[in-house]
Amino acid sequence: YSLKAINLSRLGDDIGAEKCYNYAIEFEPNNADYYIGRGWTKLNSKKTDACADWSKAGELGNYEAYDLIQKYCK
Repeated sequence: YSLKAINLSRLGDDIGAEKCYNYAIEFEPNNADYYIGRGWTKLNSKKTDACADWSKAGELGNYEAYDLIQKYCK
């Protein structure tokens, strides 16, 4: 699901990508990369949700997430 989400996102289908990331997170909830990716898909339409996803990724050990929060969530 994560690879499909990446490809859909690159094609501009953020809604489809978000759904695929949801499935990926359902199967592997401790993978911070999925939260980072899903956050990117939500950035334009649901900024608060994107920031929450990046925060979760940071909690899971992906420190890139904190840079994204500082850049896009302030």
